[in-house]
Amino acid sequence: MSIFIFSTLIISIIFFVILGSWYSIQGPFLLHIVMIISAAVAIFSAAVVTVIQPLFSSKKSRVSQNLNQESAWGREVSSTLSSPAAILDGFVVKFINTPFLQTLGMADMADQIIGMPFTNLIHPADHQSFANLSAEAATGKIQNDPTKIRLVCADGTTVPSNASLTLMREKGQNNLNLFQFTPISAISPLTNDFESQFNYHLIIDRLDEIVFQLSAEAKVIFLNPSWTKLLEYNVQDCLNKSLLDFFHPEDRPMLESRLDSLTQGKRSHCTIEARLLTIHGYPSWIVMRAKTTSVSVGERTSVIGTMTSIQNSKEADANKLASRRSSNSLLSNIPGMLYRCRNDPSWTFEFVGDGCIDITGYDPLELIDNRNVTFNLIIHPEDRAPVWESVKQQISLGEKFKLIYRIVTRKGETKLVLEHGRGIFSSTGELLALEGFITEIPEPEYRVNSTLN
Repeated sequence: MSIFIFSTLIISIIFFVILGSWYSIQGPFLLHIVMIISAAVAIFSAAVVTVIQPLFSSKKSRVSQNLNQESAWGREVSSTLSSPAAILDGFVVKFINTPFLQTLGMADMADQIIGMPFTNLIHPADHQSFANLSAEAATGKIQNDPTKIRLVCADGTTVPSNASLTLMREKGQNNLNLFQFTPISAISPLTNDFESQFNYHLIIDRLDEIVFQLSAEAKVIFLNPSWTKLLEYNVQDCLNKSLLDFFHPEDRPMLESRLDSLTQGKRSHCTIEARLLTIHGYPSWIVMRAKTTSVSVGERTSVIGTMTSIQNSKEADANKLASRRSSNSLLSNIPGMLYRCRNDPSWTFEFVGDGCIDITGYDPLELIDNRNVTFNLIIHPEDRAPVWESVKQQISLGEKFKLIYRIVTRKGETKLVLEHGRGIFSSTGELLALEGFITEIPEPEYRVNSTLN
């Protein structure tokens, strides 16, 4: 408007100059007449500007005020909504609320998103669905069913959602729309023939296994009563907390990696053993089986699963290991050689104790299933046939055998040994193996190949 006023004054001055040049200044009143006419034109122009300017200024002010009110109203509406929401001017983002940003993992990116095309946040395959949604919203048509649209998260995964778009004013007043969405699960709904009165919660609540569900941020959103039974935590106190907080610190990195791969859609399921911590800090072993709620790869998703206690089996395994170690320690201290072998001419060992090192000079690994170093070769050549016949005879009679014979050690030394053994038979009477004990006789007090009574 200031430019218009300035232009009017310039035109008035130009008019004054031109009018003065048309007349020769000879008459006494001619100059006065020209000045009066020019002044009248300037005053008339100023009056017109004075009358018109407020009209233009008022209209512009009202338009600006209306736009500011619309923008402020839109921000107020979307910010008070607990569900994810955004204000769109056509296809451009004007405002986006905190739940929207948090759901897509963009909590600190509001400044980058405002002003950008909203289609940048929508999976390319769903751009047409959003265009159809915008066209329906522009007509003011009320949608009976939400439109399924996949939104893109900051990490590139997608969130399948039920979306709606609402015109914020009557048609023609502005182009602002309210976009809202609710993340949905890709789990197929129950069929119509499923009994609506069936109380499936009763089954879940009575299972010994822990049943759980996690949000896409790995926060606990459901636990059945078995959680309290195992860990003594109150279920309500654990909701909306990270599941990792309840696991042993040594197991958390592995669990975090597995859960992240599930929630980001990089894998569909996993099975892992880990230790939960009870309310008193005691570890409890469980096996966790978890799977995603989405059938599409790359979609950000929640996780469901079960945890089964394996504490008793872990304790049993630990006891067996301790017992085995104790037995091995006991066997290694026995001054002799325990064995289990096949009833073949080579006396092929299936097991031999560490005592064989002191008796024969050979390591157990050198004697087990070794065709090059068999126990038959260690027996003194003159005693091999008598030993075979004696064992064969006593086994056929179902008796335990006792033998004294010579062996040749790894260093070539000859030793006299005493062997106690017996046959191991199946339920059908088939000879499976021989088991026994061999010890060294320090002094040759007995005759070779004699049987002890």
